[in-house]
Amino acid sequence: MNWLSFLAPSWAWLGLLALPLILLYILRIKRPDLTVSSTLLWSKALADMRASTPFQKLRRNLLLLLQLLILAALVLTLMRPVVQAKATQTHAGVIVIDASASMQTHDNGGPSRLDRAKDQAKKLVDSMRPGDRFMLVSDGGGLNHGGIGFTNSKSELNSEIDKIKPSDTPSDLYESLLLAATSLRGINSDSGTPRNDALTAGKVWLFSDGAGVRVPDAMNADNNATGGGATTTNSLLQFVKIGESNHSVGITQLSITPVAKQPRTYEVFVGVQNAWDVEKKVGVVLALNTEDNFLPGQAKTVTLPPHGQGSITFESVVADPGKLFVIADPTNDDFPLDNTAYALLEPARKVKVLLVSNGGGVLENFVKTGVRVGAFDGQIIAPAAYAPGFGGGGQADLVILDGFAPPLADMPKADTLLIRPPVTGGGAGAVNVGGFNVTSEVENPAVLRWKREDPVMQFVELGSLRLSKALVLEKDPDLVDLVSSPESSLIAYKDFGSTAGGGTRRYFLSFSPQIESNWWMDPSLLIFLQNIIEQTRIRHYIGLPEMLSSGSAAKLWNVGDDKGGGDGPVRITAPDGSVSVIQAKDGAAEFPATDKVGFYTVTSPGGGGGGGGKTATFAVNLLSSTESNIQPQSLQTASGAPVSESPSIATINLEVWPWVASAALAILVLEWWVYHRRIA
Repeated sequence: MNWLSFLAPSWAWLGLLALPLILLYILRIKRPDLTVSSTLLWSKALADMRASTPFQKLRRNLLLLLQLLILAALVLTLMRPVVQAKATQTHAGVIVIDASASMQTHDNGGPSRLDRAKDQAKKLVDSMRPGDRFMLVSDGGGLNHGGIGFTNSKSELNSEIDKIKPSDTPSDLYESLLLAATSLRGINSDSGTPRNDALTAGKVWLFSDGAGVRVPDAMNADNNATGGGATTTNSLLQFVKIGESNHSVGITQLSITPVAKQPRTYEVFVGVQNAWDVEKKVGVVLALNTEDNFLPGQAKTVTLPPHGQGSITFESVVADPGKLFVIADPTNDDFPLDNTAYALLEPARKVKVLLVSNGGGVLENFVKTGVRVGAFDGQIIAPAAYAPGFGGGGQADLVILDGFAPPLADMPKADTLLIRPPVTGGGAGAVNVGGFNVTSEVENPAVLRWKREDPVMQFVELGSLRLSKALVLEKDPDLVDLVSSPESSLIAYKDFGSTAGGGTRRYFLSFSPQIESNWWMDPSLLIFLQNIIEQTRIRHYIGLPEMLSSGSAAKLWNVGDDKGGGDGPVRITAPDGSVSVIQAKDGAAEFPATDKVGFYTVTSPGGGGGGGGKTATFAVNLLSSTESNIQPQSLQTASGAPVSESPSIATINLEVWPWVASAALAILVLEWWVYHRRIA
């Protein structure tokens, strides 16, 4: 509760009436002349008449005091005194603070929206009454989450609010709002509140600009009452809308493509979005390695309609490999974060395919043809020439093992296709071949189904495929079936490395296309092989600049040592200079903390404990049309009802003038009683 304030403070001037009231008590009384028999009893009155001044000394007078109190009470009544109270009646609540990218907007050059949100949240915390408890959740997208559980400590809550930092990542806040609703339900269940009524006892206070926010169904599961055919506004979620500006033009798309047969030449496509209410003409320039090293002749303008989008294409950008900065004019822009995009210019290269085979047949012809037409780079070696860990250090991106499988520890450090590998040993149990457990062999298996929706099986038709025999794989939850028979998977794959999809992928073909099937005669085999090569290119960004969206995990390959294999620490330096150390396994690692836009540097130590090592760079961008539209947005529940919103912590005015007026009346009655008692 705040201090007393007034709705009509101008009436305070009436307090000056106290001056004439006091004057009446210090002016000498002008008495009429009367004839008396003696002045002995009137000596004091004669002294007053002989005085030369019209004033007398102010004496103690209860009537004067009571009359001043009456005047003060009446003046206060006219000034309409009120007590401002926070508009919440809950005993438990959850504070959710949006720390995503758009909250870095400085509306009209003022404080950031996040700072304003934190100030408003502190006002709510300061209004806590004894027994109230609040939970704090901050959401900046990606890994940028924080907060504390329910507590009645104002100092602890304010301290955690001060720790909230902005992120360069988009977020829809869905999970945080769901957590808030679930937490309220849980705390009310603990206190004995029926579960169906749990959400009515607390509020979720959301401090955000509304950009991209999704309100979960749990927010309108309790209080959406219907009256007169209209659905009332949800009362669980109180949305404090932060911000008012839409002065921003941002880069929302970026694509870089090497120009075929033209070394050091790239095509750069830039998508731009205008959040202003008026048309904007925006300039875009390109810079190399530093933001002020502009490329000659690489500056263009685009005119954007109000709340519209546009694009610019730089058709022929000639530059050496390096860091590319794409910069939009930041003049009068309240959200500078999206004015710069980042990319790497890298020499164009093709997928490197290594075929390990005894030679001959359709596989060798496929590799030779692909190299000849320039589809990929290829090499063919005999199994005897294979070395442990082959494929690491950039030797190959995809290794095809035809009828050959090295020991598990010597498998390639790259994506691998195992084609009908030999199975030795075993006995009663399964045999591990390249990470796949083979249990037996089946005669004349029928093709039951194939996974047409998987990119590897795109345009692959297997209706005419006939098999004489195939290996039987043990069921594995990590195994992705591409083609299956009633007995087992015929074609499948698994991801290996630090996390699923973060390292290498191994495909397993349980039969020989040339010896144990008629697939070698069907063009679908060549399509299948080309699809695997294409997936290798996409997964490892081969020939394409790797540009990540902020908040998405960066998958790193060929790290750990200078040969690209083995385990070991990997050092990541973020754009703000902060350093993280992660562990690589089998030459692969995953770095999820990409919550800042810009260039990240990856450093691996030298192999075998020696010096040297290697470095790499990847770029992270915002590129979000939702976050770049900084116009504060209103929210709706899942059912379409508007969410209650306000620009700040709402207050309600409790007028206290009736109490003051009642006090004035009581004092007036007292004054009347005192006066009449004196004259009685």
